[in-house]
Amino acid sequence: MRWLRTFMNFFFRLLYNEMAWTYDVVSWVVSMGQWRSWQRAGFARLRGKRVLEIAHGTGNMLLDLTALGLQPTGLDLSAAMGKIASGKLRRRGVAVPLVRARVQALPFASQSFPSLFATFPTEFIVDPLALAEFFRVLQPGGVLVAVPVAQVTGPTLPDRFADWLFRVTGQSATNWFAPLIARYTQAGFTAHIERITLPRSIVTLIVAEKPWPQIDKG
Repeated sequence: MRWLRTFMNFFFRLLYNEMAWTYDVVSWVVSMGQWRSWQRAGFARLRGKRVLEIAHGTGNMLLDLTALGLQPTGLDLSAAMGKIASGKLRRRGVAVPLVRARVQALPFASQSFPSLFATFPTEFIVDPLALAEFFRVLQPGGVLVAVPVAQVTGPTLPDRFADWLFRVTGQSATNWFAPLIARYTQAGFTAHIERITLPRSIVTLIVAEKPWPQIDKG
């Protein structure tokens, strides 16, 4: 359904820019209150203290990462999201560096971060230029953790409606995982898919590690 994909792309563009102020409410409603739990599902796979959150959105995960004792940096192209996240962090008294930039040209030195983190990313998650940049700024042995999709499994009528909504909009599709992992492999990562079962949903993770350089023993 090409028209639906076109509409959803337009909707998400609005949601992340002109309508960014509605993002937290919309995400809570469409997930039946599970959005933050889905995002946090990847925390256990992070490594080290420093974390670059890619497409930080309204800043909720930056607050949560800081509360865990980590040292996050947020990156987002949306000026609207940057403004919302900055205000939210300031009101909580939390200092987190926020950077506005494209993922295809990350303004960080090589091997800057042990962890990269992204939740419900757009098409950049399979962009070869973006993957090359992710690989560059990761430290050897570092990991990129992404939460691309979730599936609602709860038994209630609202849960069933949320599951239907995610399926018709392609937000719970899994048929693109194999080619996605292939792209990560081509970019130099060792990548795999994990599924985390929560009480009313299943969250899918992409876990992509930057291997240590092989030592020539000759």
